[in-house]
Amino acid sequence: MIKLIATDMDGTLLDENGQLPKEFFDTLNKLIKKNVKFVVASGRSYVNLKETFKEMKDKLYYICDNGAFVVEDNEISSVEIIDKKEVNNIIKVCSDIKDIQIVLCGKKGAYQTECSDEFNKEIDKYYNKKYIVEDLCDVDDDIFKIAICDLGNSAKNSYKVLEQIFGHDLSVVVSGAVWLDIMNQNINKGNALEKIQNDFNISRGETMVFGDFYNDVEMLKKAHYSFVMENANEDMKQYGNFIAKSNIENGVIEAIKEYVLNE
Repeated sequence: MIKLIATDMDGTLLDENGQLPKEFFDTLNKLIKKNVKFVVASGRSYVNLKETFKEMKDKLYYICDNGAFVVEDNEISSVEIIDKKEVNNIIKVCSDIKDIQIVLCGKKGAYQTECSDEFNKEIDKYYNKKYIVEDLCDVDDDIFKIAICDLGNSAKNSYKVLEQIFGHDLSVVVSGAVWLDIMNQNINKGNALEKIQNDFNISRGETMVFGDFYNDVEMLKKAHYSFVMENANEDMKQYGNFIAKSNIENGVIEAIKEYVLNE
């Protein structure tokens, strides 16, 4: 019996326009009646996710910022702060990389410097509580994730530099075509999900997970009912025990209907 469902957002639950499936809230209500916990697992911030699910935001569990910020029962249950010196070192190295913009993710909000409209258009999709500052090194907040918006392709550009320098001490992960995230070591969606599983004594066999990108791999490994989306890269599909229909075909909802609600 499935007791917990966790899903990625972009490319997974959301459609090609970044919208929730029309049946989402109806499906969520049915899951709640069956005492199934629903976890949103994303690189997005908590503020952003609460706004997306505002109609029923208090009924969900949140793995935010790729696992660096976790909320259970409307309380912060885990937040992993990066050492201030390390944050400043990353900022310094990033200043020499072309075509990128840094976003510092902290408890009070997100921080960035002035940038082009092209960068802002991408950043504003995910960070709706942000502050423009002159110098990121002067930010007075606890930083738990450094997000890199890389219009030159994160995997081919900034990742090659940052993983080589910081990969031994920190988690450096490509989280999207133009996004890269840096967090404390061992911070990922999978370890965050395992914490929720342990808190509620829910096993791998009672867990269903949906994902489409490389930052979902650890999370997919925490569930027997692991679904990789049809629209994912082919090399991602080895990490799922099942394949769900694409995000534009409401793959998450359709699988939930079949395996949990039996509709």
